[in-house]
Amino acid sequence: MRLSESFSIDPNADWVQEHNAEVREVLAAYDSDKPIRVPMTSWDGAHMHGFYADEIGLDYRDYYSNVELMLQTQLEAARRRREIPVADLPLGQAPDTWSTALDMHPVPAPGWLGCEVLFRETSVPAHRCQHLSKEACRKMQMPDPRTGNFLGKIVPMWEEMKKLCEGLTYLGAPVGQPWSGVCQHGVFGLCIDLRGEDFMADMYEDPEFAHEFILKVATWCDALEAAWRPEGDKPGGYGFGDHGIEMLSPHLYEDFVVPVIKEINRRRGTTPPTGLHHCGTGTHLFPIMQNHFGLTAIDSLTFPLVDIAKVRADLGEDITITAGIESEIIKSGPPERIRQTVKELLTAAKGKGRFTMQVGDMLRGVPMDHRIAYYEAVKEFGTY
Repeated sequence: MRLSESFSIDPNADWVQEHNAEVREVLAAYDSDKPIRVPMTSWDGAHMHGFYADEIGLDYRDYYSNVELMLQTQLEAARRRREIPVADLPLGQAPDTWSTALDMHPVPAPGWLGCEVLFRETSVPAHRCQHLSKEACRKMQMPDPRTGNFLGKIVPMWEEMKKLCEGLTYLGAPVGQPWSGVCQHGVFGLCIDLRGEDFMADMYEDPEFAHEFILKVATWCDALEAAWRPEGDKPGGYGFGDHGIEMLSPHLYEDFVVPVIKEINRRRGTTPPTGLHHCGTGTHLFPIMQNHFGLTAIDSLTFPLVDIAKVRADLGEDITITAGIESEIIKSGPPERIRQTVKELLTAAKGKGRFTMQVGDMLRGVPMDHRIAYYEAVKEFGTY
């Protein structure tokens, strides 16, 4: 495996030192709840490699089949994120530990349940909905939570990656042991993956079946998480982040989804986490979530798809909000449009604090000057 031996920028260059000093100041002020500017956050998610895939012309079909290439790409992409001024991330500095994962995001759970997984040249994996009949849903048995269906592909690749990471260092810092990447992104979304859009009709036409099936799938999700939980770790709260819930009315969400979240947490002896990841348009459900689960933070709200200023007005500024601009705006530009969109959002929604912007997943096809314009606009209009 060929890895870079140094950063491609000079860590001692004036512009790098100025950037890093500003990042330290902005993040310290935010952490003390005395913000001087809205931070532009980034994180070391293993799947944040689209921009780097563009740079090297990566065929994703190779990435998802070659463990050594997957690890190399993750590490090199993490290095590149520390060389380009697109977020409040220190440049030219290695982290304490490099994060890695067996990256099959976002398909491990639907693949485990038997959905066909599709690998494509220029994008992350996708899966096909199964459109099972109600009878097939009733008869369906839980696949083995360690090796069932698609997990049978993940396990040997994960074991190979763990061996590659043993004792490995990169740019002077140790490479951490990889996360398996096995998780689920919400029980309602998985019900749709299995039953298709007919599950929406089931909630009206056969609510008994719908209640039964969503609890069945949630029970399987609980088993999946338990099977992949590190030995000795206690279960955390079963979360309420989900895909597709924006299609539900507050009544349907409260009737079908809320009881399942509460039941799985009752079985675990836990309470739901109070943070929510939601990149959809389900803001009409936030008051229900706040009432039942006690929201303290919401991340990945997308503007102008979502009226984020209204969310803050409705829920209060004690709730931490992390927002982003619609990916199509960042992709298409031009930079002045990006600047004006950021201005509109921050002028209306940044409030007195507890508000951050996020760089996003850094997907393919976005010109780098658009990403830089995005960050510069946050710095321009995010000051307090």
